[in-house]
Amino acid sequence: METARISPWQFFILALGYLLGTSFFFRLGGIISISRQDAWMTPLWTGAVGILLSLIWIKLTTYYPGNSIIQICVQVAGKGIGGLIALLYIGYFVHLSALITRNLGDFMKINLMPRTPITVFHVMFLLIICYAVTKGVETISRSTEFLFPIVTVAFLFIFFIALSEWNWDRFQGMFQTNIWSTLHKNRSVIAFPFLESFALVMLFPYVKSKIKRSFILANIITALFLSVGVFFTIGVLGVTRATHETYSLFVIVQEIHLGTFFEHMESTIALILLIVIFIKLSIAYYCAVAGLCQLFHVNNRSWLAISLILLVSGLSLGFNNILENMTFNRQYYFEYIFLFAVLLPLLLLCLTWIKQGKEKRKAVGF
Repeated sequence: METARISPWQFFILALGYLLGTSFFFRLGGIISISRQDAWMTPLWTGAVGILLSLIWIKLTTYYPGNSIIQICVQVAGKGIGGLIALLYIGYFVHLSALITRNLGDFMKINLMPRTPITVFHVMFLLIICYAVTKGVETISRSTEFLFPIVTVAFLFIFFIALSEWNWDRFQGMFQTNIWSTLHKNRSVIAFPFLESFALVMLFPYVKSKIKRSFILANIITALFLSVGVFFTIGVLGVTRATHETYSLFVIVQEIHLGTFFEHMESTIALILLIVIFIKLSIAYYCAVAGLCQLFHVNNRSWLAISLILLVSGLSLGFNNILENMTFNRQYYFEYIFLFAVLLPLLLLCLTWIKQGKEKRKAVGF
């Protein structure tokens, strides 16, 4: 296992970039299409549900400090069943990497380079990610620590400029949504981004201290920022336009004009997207590579990282178009990730309690 160490601040930035980055680009329009003018409340309650569910794997890690989820699986359920569960987790990390890669490819092909084959975007970006992963989690955390302030400043700049298009009339009809009727429809928001945060458990062994505080704080800030982002999008674009735009934030940037100086800023937002995709994909890809190394006791992860490029790039072509990708995310992703983020951790936690109960009975002579 890698001997790297990262500070609580670096882990917080990693977690925040992982959770907030791509969801800020790909989630806003979908949330607004379901909850309309009340959509800004959706990230708040879905974030609360996500944090409550995350307490399951946080509790699990307290019994096995210094171990990743792969190592915990083997310790709890043995090399046979535990190894199989660990392999399922690795498979999910690989699939998550493919989903993130496909999001990047769809964005670039639809908005910037429609004549370029989508595979070109996938392979070129995965080569950069592969290099970052081979350098280790410390390199990824330092890169994120350097890049994240740039992204934050750019977002704030866009926010203040776009406020000139703000119209409070676009919020007419607020507080009329039946929350209970939208719970089922908004379950995908719980899955992406909040339940996806369980991948960060793979980084817990490298954090020096204050892991739980940094993790929960990153989830809270993600929920608040997503709520502000949805509120901002409704105020600038309105519910109807935001609902019909796949990349609502990109549309806002396209329409920013300040004289003849600030025009055509979509290339800037594309660069920001590349940065946040780098943060999230590097973590997901690292989890897959590190999981394989830990499960099969591989010391050199370079060849594994290179080999996964072809697998991830191939899996990212599993959808014929972006509509299939969006349908999977909205209708099936919650049930899919629920297995890895809730059911399997609960199973491991119950097995841990059973083993501890047997050990206590042996200790008292029963």
